[in-house]
Amino acid sequence: MPKVTVTVPHTLALEEATERARPALEKTVADFEGRDLSLAWTGPAAEFSFKSLAFTIKGRVAVEPAQVTVEVDLPFAAMMFKEKVEKAITKNLTRSFSPQ
Repeated sequence: MPKVTVTVPHTLALEEATERARPALEKTVADFEGRDLSLAWTGPAAEFSFKSLAFTIKGRVAVEPAQVTVEVDLPFAAMMFKEKVEKAITKNLTRSFSPQ
């Protein structure tokens, strides 16, 4: 299964960065008209899945001291959306981690 990996740097404390990652992910899911989001956090890492169109999308989030990485497993049939997915994740994470 092809992967989309996006890494965005941040300068926040690990706890605050973890708190900001969730809404960025939720916004990305909403951007793709996703539903049934399942998000299971274990410390600063999470596994997620949701449905969008006819696809089930799964992935992981890893919040580290200087960066956050989102990795999405895209079904082969959804490869036409790969670039759009990368851009949406990058945009939402960058907004979430910019100074407020």
